[in-house]
Amino acid sequence: MFNAYRHRRVSRFFLSAVFLSCLSVCGFASAEPVKKPSFEAALTEARHPLVLAEDSVSGAGAEVLATAVAESRFVFVGEDHFSHEIPRLAVALCNLMRPDAYAVEAGPQAAEFVSANLRSPDRVDRLAARMRAHPNNMAFLDGREENDAAAQCAKASRNNAFAVWGLDQEFLGAAGVLLDAMVAAKPGPKSRAAIASLQSLDKAADAKARKSANPGDALLISATTSDLQPLGDALAIDGGPEAKRLFRELAASNTIYRLNTDGSPDSNRVRAELFKEHFLAEYQTLKKSNPAPRVLFKFGDNHAGKGFSPLHVRDIGNFVAELADGEKAKSLHIMVLGARGEHGTFGGYAKPTGKEAFAIVNYPEFEWLKPAVNALLAKALASEGTTLTLFDLRALRFRGIDLPSEWKRIVYSYDLFILIPEITAASTVGN
Repeated sequence: MFNAYRHRRVSRFFLSAVFLSCLSVCGFASAEPVKKPSFEAALTEARHPLVLAEDSVSGAGAEVLATAVAESRFVFVGEDHFSHEIPRLAVALCNLMRPDAYAVEAGPQAAEFVSANLRSPDRVDRLAARMRAHPNNMAFLDGREENDAAAQCAKASRNNAFAVWGLDQEFLGAAGVLLDAMVAAKPGPKSRAAIASLQSLDKAADAKARKSANPGDALLISATTSDLQPLGDALAIDGGPEAKRLFRELAASNTIYRLNTDGSPDSNRVRAELFKEHFLAEYQTLKKSNPAPRVLFKFGDNHAGKGFSPLHVRDIGNFVAELADGEKAKSLHIMVLGARGEHGTFGGYAKPTGKEAFAIVNYPEFEWLKPAVNALLAKALASEGTTLTLFDLRALRFRGIDLPSEWKRIVYSYDLFILIPEITAASTVGN
């Protein structure tokens, strides 16, 4: 047996030697090395003009975008939040994709409200009334442009039961909304009494936060475990499934905000886990009636890429990319940023959104964007609409290009990168 084993080893070594000898004799090893392109040249080659009109795209970049979207079951927009222009691009993507659902960085209760009113003629009035009663109770979807985009995506969808999926925690001022929904779920007397007690605390916290403009004074952030425990205990006795679910959302949101306030990195991990939990609940329900649903996601660029995120967690973008692989489907990850213009800024609790002028390359974390910004209008088109620049990042992979470190991360996290020459701040409803 030992000799036979040695014979097999010798045979393998002999074959390897013959193969290597052949490489040198046949000239494969001495072939002229392929000259790799410079990063700047490759970036220029990957650049395409993309014209954004009201609800559609055109130009060479549109062909790249349409083909990539058609091949994908899941499409991510990883954005710089709260602009007027990026929701318009989301609508154009909806018109290309006709998604079955629209997943966003807002809480489930907020998304449920928006979904219920997508086709209502007084949609904006209803939203404004809710925002006046409960300031800052939803993230982003209280923006007029974002809310309009959701309604337009509903019209473009191939799914009559199209819905907005809120995958995030509930927003800063949402405690009152959640407590009202618990009452509407008709729990038992012990739970109703405990809800009423917490509603009193919420009203006092809301009044304090309105006066100070500090969201940290609102109940969803300021509540302690001892504040919430009596309601949790009561719901365990006679709460009913819906009231218990709403309490879990309230408690999860409070945990994430308190971890963040304490400076704990666990806030990002717990939040990413909540994204995935919410997504799976919605996705598995939809798959019962549609085995291959198409979903458009609109999240901040920190969350929408593949691999570990800049927050050092495996975020929702990576989770869905892995899911797509498992289902033999494709996910498409698009980063969308503005080069300059006005950012929307948080104006304080129950205060209007502010505006702030910016140029993205002036932020240290975005200095890497200078080569792309410098080339932004190199291929401007004479057309109606705004000329954006689309970079097909897939063309920069596996070519031996010496990518700057931050570009390397982006190239392998995202598939396409769309740069908007100038963005303007979005407007909120009801503040």
